[in-house]
Amino acid sequence: MNFYTIWVLLSAWLVCTGWFLSLFKQLNAGGYVISLLLFGLLMPALSRRGTLTSPRKIKSALAWSKMARRFRRPFALIWMIYLLLALLGGVLYPPTNYDALCYRIPRILHWWGNNEWSWIGDINDRMDFSAVGFEWLMAPLLILFKSDRLLFLINIISFAMLPGLIFSSFVGLGISKRVSWYWMWILPCAYCFVLQAGSIGNDTFATVYFLSAILFACRAIKKSSWWNAAMALLSAALLTGAKATNLPLLLPLLYIMAPLWKILIKRPFITLGVICIGFLISFIPIALFNFKHCGDWGGDPHNHHKVKISNPLVGMVGNSLQIVIGSFAPSIFPMAKSWDGKAALLLDMPQLRLIVHDFPRLSLDLGELPIEEGAGLGIGITALIVASGLGALFLKRESDKSGPTVSTGALVFGLLCWGALFVYMAKMGSESSARLISAYYPGLLLPVLAMRSERILVNRRWWRIVAIVCALAILPAVLLSPARPMLPIQSMIGFAKKNHLLSSITKRAGTVYAVYGDRSDALAIIRNQLPALTRVIGFAGGGNESEYSLWKPFGERQVVDLSPPEGGAIPSLIGIDCIVGSEKGIQERFHLTASELADSANGTVSWEGMLSLMAGQEPKRWQVIVPSDGHSFKQ
Repeated sequence: MNFYTIWVLLSAWLVCTGWFLSLFKQLNAGGYVISLLLFGLLMPALSRRGTLTSPRKIKSALAWSKMARRFRRPFALIWMIYLLLALLGGVLYPPTNYDALCYRIPRILHWWGNNEWSWIGDINDRMDFSAVGFEWLMAPLLILFKSDRLLFLINIISFAMLPGLIFSSFVGLGISKRVSWYWMWILPCAYCFVLQAGSIGNDTFATVYFLSAILFACRAIKKSSWWNAAMALLSAALLTGAKATNLPLLLPLLYIMAPLWKILIKRPFITLGVICIGFLISFIPIALFNFKHCGDWGGDPHNHHKVKISNPLVGMVGNSLQIVIGSFAPSIFPMAKSWDGKAALLLDMPQLRLIVHDFPRLSLDLGELPIEEGAGLGIGITALIVASGLGALFLKRESDKSGPTVSTGALVFGLLCWGALFVYMAKMGSESSARLISAYYPGLLLPVLAMRSERILVNRRWWRIVAIVCALAILPAVLLSPARPMLPIQSMIGFAKKNHLLSSITKRAGTVYAVYGDRSDALAIIRNQLPALTRVIGFAGGGNESEYSLWKPFGERQVVDLSPPEGGAIPSLIGIDCIVGSEKGIQERFHLTASELADSANGTVSWEGMLSLMAGQEPKRWQVIVPSDGHSFKQ
């Protein structure tokens, strides 16, 4: 049993554990300890005779001399540098991924507080309708260690598996081993993969499940193996359970997995059990809950978040623009403000107003640095792909007579991946498409790699030099990343200010790094103002404002989201020790000011101040409301 198999099994086990512990209201540390012990005991039983990797093979694979030879090669060395930088960043810095802090971790804390998965029903409805695959992997780390500092390990492990999975799955589809070897190191150097390697974003880790499904399906067909066929099914289910935007990728996977039914039918009862597990770990449970509570499987029946596209042509055009811009984004872009101004003028042109009308979240903005919340392939990898594609058209047919003109299986699979992308673009209207399609990128690359010209190109010295330069393109952004800077940024900013260098850039940099530096505990100043005996906090922030800081220290406090019931009345505040809310959030929830809410609840505003949660937005006013009698609210 290789590490890919163990990771898929562990992922499936943890997702199932989350649902089963919720069923018995035991979503707590004790439940997870028992579950992990059972998994350890079941592993030998899950490993068929002869499939468990022997200690001798493991020792041989990890031999220093062998590792040194492998990572002495420039492509492998570059990837290893990114891995080590991501690991160092994850160790040194707390997580700052805004979506994770805004709703992904808070939803786990709500479930933990209730001892089960539950429909929260907050104004921040993403805590309810979003896929839960990544959350069920984070939950045991968060609950057992009562800390967020280990959560980045999920993405580090996923990033570490990418090269091997890319090589094995590409070879399984018919790509030559030499081409696969180069691209197994190059493709993971894309902005999206590198920047999320030390993060808690939930986009790129699903690429592992996509590649695993390909790998296990190819092995199952080659060896007529039921075990590998079952692993392919579980991998495909985990892919959709990670993110609903991955659902179109089932199209190419169904193509490659279609022959597996002949293998799976040989063990019908066990196969039925695997299919049931697949349903449980996929997006299906959340889709059913969404339909139950909202009447819509996606959870947003009225398109409140404006991501559903009604005009497929507009979706194709808008997403194409965004993905292309994300693909050619430079590692450092000082002219970002000027670009954003011109992009706004471009979208205001009469010819594009129809697109903006039907694609309200369309954005062509670029930042000074690519960040994990929006990064796509980046200019380095994109430039190399373009060069390889042009090579397929113009390279002389002079060498490499040893193979076919095109790898048919890889070409068809790759074209189906493009078909899946078209489905996504026709239906989804997010400004973060370049990031959301992270799991698509390996498949989208296949039509280029399937050409015989690619086998010729990788043998050209100039191509390898260009590939090294392209793979290094993201390095400046990694070193300067606001989320996890690897350079003494504050000292550099201080030096620039002292010497009056680049004043506008320095001012912007100071703001960005300050916001990111405080983001993991952005409401710490508020938490320090709360009454000493506060145990239950009523939260009244805006729909995109995070309650995360108020939960700290984990396991000692509970946060209750204050959402008015139908009719707009203030919900019951009995048992709540204080209310924390932003001016915007209180207005959104109750159509009141903080003072009016305090009067209605028989309380007083004990603190207020300006806080900045996002670098691209102005600071917002926040307030703390406490009961007038100094104890707890009575209504």
